[in-house]
Amino acid sequence: MGFSGEAAAWAGESAVWRFAPAQPPLPPSGATSAPDPVPLGAVGQISFWAPNRGLLITGGTSTEGGIVPSGIYAYDGVSWHELANVCGGAKGRIAWAGPDEFWTISDQRAGEILSQQQNAGSLEALSLCHFVGGEVVGSYAMPLGEPSSYLEMDAAACLSPSDCWFGGQDGHAPDAGSFHLHWDGSEVSAVYDASDHAVTGMVGYQGKFYEGLSIGPEDNDLVGEEAKHPPVIRTIAPAGQTPLCNGVSSSFCNVFLFSSGQSLPIYPERTLPDALGGFDLATDGSPLGVGATQLWAGANPLSELPAGSGRSQLTLLRNSEGSWSQLIPSRSGNSPLPSEATLGGASSDVSPTRSGESGFDAIAPEPGTDNAWLSLQTGNEHATVALIEAMLQEGQSEPSVALIELGDLPGPQDQVGFRGTAGPIACAARHNCWMATNGSGRTVGGWLFHLTNGEAVVPNDDPLFDGAVGVIASRPRDRGVPTVYPDGFAEDDSLANQQVTTAPVLAGPVPEKSRRTKKAKRLVTHLKSLFVHRRTLVVTFTLTARAHVRLTGRRDRRVVAQTPRESLRAGRHELSLSFVAGHWPTKINFEAKAQGSSGSPAPTEDAGETIAT
Repeated sequence: MGFSGEAAAWAGESAVWRFAPAQPPLPPSGATSAPDPVPLGAVGQISFWAPNRGLLITGGTSTEGGIVPSGIYAYDGVSWHELANVCGGAKGRIAWAGPDEFWTISDQRAGEILSQQQNAGSLEALSLCHFVGGEVVGSYAMPLGEPSSYLEMDAAACLSPSDCWFGGQDGHAPDAGSFHLHWDGSEVSAVYDASDHAVTGMVGYQGKFYEGLSIGPEDNDLVGEEAKHPPVIRTIAPAGQTPLCNGVSSSFCNVFLFSSGQSLPIYPERTLPDALGGFDLATDGSPLGVGATQLWAGANPLSELPAGSGRSQLTLLRNSEGSWSQLIPSRSGNSPLPSEATLGGASSDVSPTRSGESGFDAIAPEPGTDNAWLSLQTGNEHATVALIEAMLQEGQSEPSVALIELGDLPGPQDQVGFRGTAGPIACAARHNCWMATNGSGRTVGGWLFHLTNGEAVVPNDDPLFDGAVGVIASRPRDRGVPTVYPDGFAEDDSLANQQVTTAPVLAGPVPEKSRRTKKAKRLVTHLKSLFVHRRTLVVTFTLTARAHVRLTGRRDRRVVAQTPRESLRAGRHELSLSFVAGHWPTKINFEAKAQGSSGSPAPTEDAGETIAT
């Protein structure tokens, strides 16, 4: 089915989806331009700073014999044109840090595979690029096949130019937990959050980072997590803030969703949480979260069911004015969408059990409305889009959802044939949205469709977006990145056989570790501890070089209290860690990790101490 003229006018007050392909790349000097529009290949994400300032990241078509390289395209209010032929990726993500500054999760360059078991697919979404003005000012990647190698990333967002997060797969011991990279304005650091779930989506919303999670069958529950209703949304505090989360000081905080006394999401009877894929997020505000009034979260049912579980359903959650609700399916299990419908969007593999699942960047809230466009897969070979509305009717305590329009693209008004299935979608303003198709069969993806009511957009005269800067073709060498510092350090059992006492006892300096050199300078000296006010442990110490430090309390291998990971200069310092009644730790770890430059030996050794309680 397609949009009829009447139906298209209904869909958004005369706004109509139209076929609007991007400009082909500029040909080499002396060559002839492509005579016809060309697809861009697999598009990872479309994102807008303003209606005349947009970006998309693509894997290109050059590997299949096409003319579009992997890279970045820009939109100036008139057309999409090539911005960069570097830093692209079919699973790429975009994080705006300012009108002329942004980050991308990009494919890693070839030639850095150390393990013989790696393949070309192993390069996808493993590196970062930092664009400022008309150049790539930073590239971040680690060689593959090493313990410190990055994991695949599926989510990215910034709250400011000096506060950006990137999230990805769930790590394995010794670096267990969800993998993150954090940019603090001067360096990129790797962080493993203690929560044992992969990150599948991220946005800025009301001054915080929100990230969607994927619940896997082998994930471990933290203190306070329920196996039947683990949290599927988590927040990350802005830079410089470490609020209390359930009584514990932590940058990461699980959001437990409730509506009318019921835990969300609502799973069908006899269905396990890990039968539902990871949640992707979208808001109606700017990329930095400014002006957002609603947060949408969506997830697809998995085709491969966990043992003993029934089948889940396409699930759509919404936060408006601080209140969460489940729009699809309703409490009675109903959905206004076709029963076979799932979110389309860009494909992303967050774990082997989720291979091939889509649904990322498939939700596009329309600013200034309670509506959202969805890219859908409906079991046929069409690009299906749907417009839904969240309605709060009189007498209702929470909103319900109505299907405004459902149709296939291209419509009859375009007079073009099949162009692939529905892929990533984004709305720059009301009645102004874009969707890129995914490939299907022999059809190459990356054809663009534009929802417009015909209102002209003022062209952007910024040289970065109007094409004046030319195509960015240079990507600098990858910068060395600090050693992975887990959020909640790995358990240190080096003193596991020491005698347990009723109060912490630290005698003398921390023992040296021999993994660097026998003559390595001690990183920590004069380490002492003391309990004050019965529930607060104060640790004093001296650093001989700059280091990342943290104090972590665990109860039966679970983190119950921890200080923020701090970067401290050489000198005398003090850390305080308070405990909550009922969550008294059985072990307290003090960790200090030297900040050595990549590629050169650190000037001091790492230090660790386990304090029995």
